[in-house]
Amino acid sequence: MNRTTGRTLTSDTMRATMLATLLASVPHAQAGESPFDAAGFETAVAGPMLAQESMDDLFEATDEPAEAPAAAAEDAGSAESVDDLFGEPEPSAPAAADTAPDDAGEAESVDDLFDEAAPAATAAAPAADQAKPKPAVRVSGFYQNEFAYTVPEEGHFSKFRNILKLRLNGALSPRVKWQLGGHIEYDPVFEFETFYNDRVEDDEKLFGYVDESYLDIDADNWEFRVGRQHIIWGEMVGLFFADVISALDLREFVLPDFDLIRIPQWAARAEYFNGDFHGEFVYIPLMTVDNLGVFGADYYPFPIELPPGVRGVFLEDKAPRSDWDDFGAGARASYLKNGYDISAFYYTSPDKTAALDRRISVAPVPTVTFRPLHERIHQFGTTFAKDFGSFVLKGEAIQTLDRLMSIDRLTDLDGLIETDELRYVIGADWAGEAGHNVNVQFFQTWFQDHDRDMLFKEVETGVSVMLTTTSWHPDLTPEILWIRSLDRNEWVLQTKMSWEFSPNWRATLGGDVFGGPQTGIFGQFDDTDRVYTELRLSF
Repeated sequence: MNRTTGRTLTSDTMRATMLATLLASVPHAQAGESPFDAAGFETAVAGPMLAQESMDDLFEATDEPAEAPAAAAEDAGSAESVDDLFGEPEPSAPAAADTAPDDAGEAESVDDLFDEAAPAATAAAPAADQAKPKPAVRVSGFYQNEFAYTVPEEGHFSKFRNILKLRLNGALSPRVKWQLGGHIEYDPVFEFETFYNDRVEDDEKLFGYVDESYLDIDADNWEFRVGRQHIIWGEMVGLFFADVISALDLREFVLPDFDLIRIPQWAARAEYFNGDFHGEFVYIPLMTVDNLGVFGADYYPFPIELPPGVRGVFLEDKAPRSDWDDFGAGARASYLKNGYDISAFYYTSPDKTAALDRRISVAPVPTVTFRPLHERIHQFGTTFAKDFGSFVLKGEAIQTLDRLMSIDRLTDLDGLIETDELRYVIGADWAGEAGHNVNVQFFQTWFQDHDRDMLFKEVETGVSVMLTTTSWHPDLTPEILWIRSLDRNEWVLQTKMSWEFSPNWRATLGGDVFGGPQTGIFGQFDDTDRVYTELRLSF
């Protein structure tokens, strides 16, 4: 997981940059947001003077002093003059500019000329302090079309989704930046497909949310971000472990790319950087919870089988908004030592994944009503990663307290039991020189207050393997991801071929296959095997 952060230019750097431009200096490096090179600044000021082949060349260059600043002003943007570029200069600035040509012409020696050049540079610097940045707004994002056909016995078109993710980025000052983002989807498959009920159509036909929209403030060792944002504390392949904060769009289980599964939170975050140490503090006043979709959708997670003749009613899943107690908060610290990236965190919030509270009525028709609940949980976790060249070892462990789990016992009033759980995963990545990449993961969940009527064993174990390669062609990337339970004969196999046929275009052809019992994590989706295509335009 990348934890590097961009740094903005200091005010002194901006002064040096503008001065070098006005003196028609050689171009200095501006890669990314790297700090200005002081040695490069000296070269920019002195270089044009030392480059003259003779004294005549030098003095001829000063015969028309007005042209150089004018050209620099045009390069700088919309400024029509030096005054436009620098704002309102101090009184000493124009005086130095007016007298500089005469002084140059009356110089009796090269030493006299250089003696006069230094004050001119000094006089211009205060004027640069008053320059006000006018940053442009940058537009980015992507459009993606997704088509899928589900291929069980009752085959049907399952989506023809169109997704637009849009971002606007800008800056209020060199140290204050902002982003506005939006995500919107439209799926016209419901116009011609009658397989789904009306609730599924209402939920998925038109869908959207405010994507990452925040204000960034750079305060040297501290960085602050306020607004809707992703906060990613762990990142494994295919499944989520230490990534406990971001809400998830699980309407298609964990099949889509992670950039489409994660939903940002409204949060205030402060980060502290000091050498190899990184600290992070998070407060979430308004929780966003996982989007499980609605009952009747292909991937609604409901492995419990209702008895024949019993009707199931599923109430809408709403984020907790009862009072100010429904907040999320946590802290995380990480340290890089001898190549080991190690972190520890604590986080508490209403559980973003709903537990289904159950109520049973017998008249007039036997009915079971399920109400999503988001009770408060506490989570302690740690992550580590170590790079051994082409081989990377990493792991995550999370202890969760007070989580509600469903049990299959009709005598229990609400069908829920409170338990603590420990989840951990160990993974290894290997990247070969020929373009082959292999990821292997081993993971377990231990339910510490296990009940015999829970849907899972006391210890659940699984493995995953992902294979990719670019050896066939640099623009073609086949991928296979296989996730399997070692406690039951259930699994999911995801395969796809991605083709980046243009710098901004990507096409994908894939298929997803599930196997296992109807009460299993993967087996419950055994009737939703599918083939699909994706076409993405990034901009």
